[in-house]
Amino acid sequence: MSKNVWIRKGMVVLGAALVPMLGCDPEPEPVKDPPARTQLRVPLYSYIPDAAGDGFQALAARIERDFELQHPEVDLVVNPSCFKDDLYEPDQLASSLKGEGECAYDVVETDTALLGELVGTGAVRPWSALPEGPNWHPAGVAASKLEGKLYGVPHWLCTHYIVSRSQSVANARTVDELLQILSSRKTPEVDLAANLLGSWNLPSLYLDAWSDTHGPAEVQSAVSTEHYDTQVIAGLKKLAGACETSAGNPCIDGTFDADENFDLPATLFAEGKADVTLGYSERLHTILKKLPSEADRQALRISPAPLGEGNQPLLFTDSFFLGAHCVGDCEKAATAFVTYMSQASTYAWILLSEDAPAAGRVPRYLMPATLDAYQAPGLKEDPLYQQIDTATRTGGSFPNKGLLGVRKTMRDHILQEITAKSP
Repeated sequence: MSKNVWIRKGMVVLGAALVPMLGCDPEPEPVKDPPARTQLRVPLYSYIPDAAGDGFQALAARIERDFELQHPEVDLVVNPSCFKDDLYEPDQLASSLKGEGECAYDVVETDTALLGELVGTGAVRPWSALPEGPNWHPAGVAASKLEGKLYGVPHWLCTHYIVSRSQSVANARTVDELLQILSSRKTPEVDLAANLLGSWNLPSLYLDAWSDTHGPAEVQSAVSTEHYDTQVIAGLKKLAGACETSAGNPCIDGTFDADENFDLPATLFAEGKADVTLGYSERLHTILKKLPSEADRQALRISPAPLGEGNQPLLFTDSFFLGAHCVGDCEKAATAFVTYMSQASTYAWILLSEDAPAAGRVPRYLMPATLDAYQAPGLKEDPLYQQIDTATRTGGSFPNKGLLGVRKTMRDHILQEITAKSP
């Protein structure tokens, strides 16, 4: 070999030039393992319209996909398949949040009516702050706090509404005025179809009526089995009377409270067999699915239910709660998740039911916990969403402790009072 040619590993060197030798490759760079992803497991509040009719699979899949595009470092698991807890049983939720149950998770979305009891289990801890940017409804924030600490990030709100086809009904401001208007219509249909029974329903209606009569500031004091406001009870008794039929009273005899009849009051109203129905705003989803024409839809009116001597809405709140063991990277992932869920754009596609097929799609008509969500495209142009927004901006917050343990006794006492025959 010429003195100007020598060999290095994998190369022929000619003078100052390096020439690759055929069939010889440089040693490969070592393959680096991808950075570990943080898994975040979150069961969502399930008592909302299943717009796609698929058990929320499309909803969960889109949330996971959209969120992970923004946060590839997180493996988000929405509605883990092992989740079987009752969202209204704090001890079950606590066991899973602590990793002791069959299904461990890091964040759970449930009703702030349980806040005091859930905090008492030691399974949740406060968030450092609300996500920045959204214009939060004050009632949702108040319901998510206990002893000055923020334990929940608000997601959904709800309250009792009257759905009708009459502007005069929508304008009613007291229970007496509502019932007088319904009675004066003298239609052959029953005045009211609604489930007034249930260990949560009837006490909640009583507290809402109490707020209508006395204002929401001291409504926590009405969570009691020792004393019931006679004026409030009298109004609820009149309201229940509007459900009477020749066959009985399905609003309080258990007919509408049966699981298989959950949608029956809304269906009767949609079919023109009841003048009005009472329920949460998402009942509109069921009603609109059954209305045959756009003219029927345009005739709908929704207004906060006047249940007492006034009409001061009392707002329930569903919030995200942080597991006590979700710290470090888990907490960072949880904070990113609730931030994503609080964005107006996220609210918009969920509220407009974009997880459902386009054909026959009906909005969910849930109430977002942020006021700016109502101004998102699609919601801003929807008159029903705008009625909901306008009517509830000054709503107060539902009590966030104490009701769980006494609700059944309250139901029994109130039911006895409103069904008692007048002397």
